[in-house]
Amino acid sequence: MLRSDFDSHALWGVLDRIDDQLTEIVDEHQPAEMPFIERIKAQMAYVRSFDVVASTRAAFFHPQMLAPVQTVWESVENSLSTRVGSGVDYTNYLHQAADQAETGLLQMAAWPRPYGRGGEVNQMNTLFEQLLEAQRISIDALNTEHEKLRNEITDYDARVEAKRDEVSAELLEAHAKLESLQATIEEQKSELTVAVAGAKSAVEALDEKNSAAYKEWRSAREAAFNEDFQPLRDSAAERLDAAEAEYAELIGAKEKYTKLVSAIAADEVASQFESEADWGRRVGNRFYLLGFALLLVATVPLIWLIFDGTKSDDGTVDWTAIITRAAIGILAGSAATVAIRLGSRLINNANAIKRMELELRAIGPFLANVSEKPKVDDAFIELVGKAFGNTYAETTSTGGKDSTDDKTSVTTLAQLLELIEKARKVLPPGQTPS
Repeated sequence: MLRSDFDSHALWGVLDRIDDQLTEIVDEHQPAEMPFIERIKAQMAYVRSFDVVASTRAAFFHPQMLAPVQTVWESVENSLSTRVGSGVDYTNYLHQAADQAETGLLQMAAWPRPYGRGGEVNQMNTLFEQLLEAQRISIDALNTEHEKLRNEITDYDARVEAKRDEVSAELLEAHAKLESLQATIEEQKSELTVAVAGAKSAVEALDEKNSAAYKEWRSAREAAFNEDFQPLRDSAAERLDAAEAEYAELIGAKEKYTKLVSAIAADEVASQFESEADWGRRVGNRFYLLGFALLLVATVPLIWLIFDGTKSDDGTVDWTAIITRAAIGILAGSAATVAIRLGSRLINNANAIKRMELELRAIGPFLANVSEKPKVDDAFIELVGKAFGNTYAETTSTGGKDSTDDKTSVTTLAQLLELIEKARKVLPPGQTPS
């Protein structure tokens, strides 16, 4: 390795930057950090001591011998950068940097040593000179800090003495004022006690005098007031009694009028229900009669089908006549079923409406003697709900179920029609059943 390469290696630049960092830390004047700084500077001085013998021993160095040492000192530089950026409260980073610097000795074990004692002496002299210089710098920094602290303490003592004299003078003055104020307060307290006692006696005497005069005046005013206003009070009481009697009569008349109007309205509504019930019963009976008439009409073709011959002149069965008569009977039976069901429904509705009419006519007399008005109101509300609510006639007449009168069956006619249709499919045209 050439001497120029040895001198220009990056290791020496790292050491220079570490020097600047240590100078910045020393300027902060933290005595607790000086041992760590001295450890780092001792290792730096040892590394730089090899620069003395480099003129003759540079050829025995290799870049790979300097690179591990450079890596160690770069880690030292990183720790010091963290310490400088974080502040004086992070001394642990300085301790860490000192430990890292001493690990560089392991990487420097392979560095060559001079053969003669002269080179070794020069190296050691250089090392000790650098150590002494570092020690001198540390001592100068400590002396500067000590001088600064001593000046600050001297200035602080002077200010404390001056402040103490000032405070003592103020305390003496305040004590004198306090004694004078206390004497004044005691004097005024005595005067105030005498004044309060005199004022209290005067107030008690005046209160006693005014109380007697007030009682006498109040008794006279009460007697005069009663004498002047008693006739007015008697007249007002008489008028109030008369007004209450008239109000009671009005309330009674209102209740009678309300009951009369309710009775008239109930009778009018009941009359409407009566008319509707009569109409429904009449129409229902007419539909019943129409249904029975249609049943009679339906039985005529069937009876005719039994007793009348169904053969034509040539002796064959006249299926056209049979089907026509059966169709007429079925249609008449279906019409009779519809008429009977409609009549049954109309009569059931008429019965329910008639029952509603009777309830409307009877509820007034039945509840006339009930004194509990809430119960009477509930009964009327329930009646109105039944009269004008949903499906009253259906739920009353059928009990919530379909009426059995609406279920007139026509299955017999349907079976007869089915048998005739089967016979037409089985027998060929012109053939009679045997």
